[in-house]
Amino acid sequence: MMLSPPAMPHPPTVSARARREADRDRKRAERQARRDAGAPDPRALDAAIVDALRDALQTGSGTGGLHPSVRLDDVLRRALGHLQRRTNGGAPLQREAVHQAVANRLAPPPA
Repeated sequence: MMLSPPAMPHPPTVSARARREADRDRKRAERQARRDAGAPDPRALDAAIVDALRDALQTGSGTGGLHPSVRLDDVLRRALGHLQRRTNGGAPLQREAVHQAVANRLAPPPA
């Protein structure tokens, strides 16, 4: 009577430290690629969009009221204005990269 075949040894596992180091290296490369392309950091991009939306919603009366609606082009123009005054790790942002980042953030391409 033959028993089941001997278990195959498991492939070597990658240590948690090696995974963390690989993740750090990958993220570092992504940040550098973004800087090289002149694209904004995702957090700065989100902050600019939120700031622009807040600015567009606030009324000029100083009463703390909000406009009931805003124009999307106004929000986008304001967001681009906020980003033009920023850098990414000291590298200047490039207009086309900023426009592409905003478009991808607001309407991500299909996966």
